[in-house]
Amino acid sequence: MNAIELFEFPDFKGDPCFIDHDFTDLKDVPFLKKVLSLKVHRDTWIIFSETDYKGEFSCYKAGSYSSLSGFDSKIRSVRCVKGGLDNHKITLYEEETLGGEEVTLQVSVDSVKSHGFGKKALSHKVVSGAWVLYSRENYEGGHMVTVAGDKVDKYDDSFKNVNSLKPVLPLQ
Repeated sequence: MNAIELFEFPDFKGDPCFIDHDFTDLKDVPFLKKVLSLKVHRDTWIIFSETDYKGEFSCYKAGSYSSLSGFDSKIRSVRCVKGGLDNHKITLYEEETLGGEEVTLQVSVDSVKSHGFGKKALSHKVVSGAWVLYSRENYEGGHMVTVAGDKVDKYDDSFKNVNSLKPVLPLQ
């Protein structure tokens, strides 16, 4: 079973809440504001401090985490990284709707200009792994996390373009 199991108390105490698919808003989890430990079954999961996979995030590989130092009581949304984090690969496109020049990357890039883009990338698709994309060079500005299988034809007003990016690592 591929799931994340949330616990109200440290050391896996209290009633567990099993989640087996992405959730943009965990508002219906009764003890959401008190999640203090978790277990990950099979694939890697990313937890977020805000709804819609935004805000601070932390990534957990399969295993048991008896405490969530620095992230306890903050979980608002969760995403599964199908296939795990062993082989990061993303394709960036110079234009919206996956058009124009493209480049496929497997490593961090502090400026997409160094890869032939005039200024920025305007769309992407994630082949494998998970990535954090930044709106400015050198991993600064607004960010978004994207995972294997995502295909974004156009960014919204809260995140308009990609200027730098890096793979998501466990417990980042």
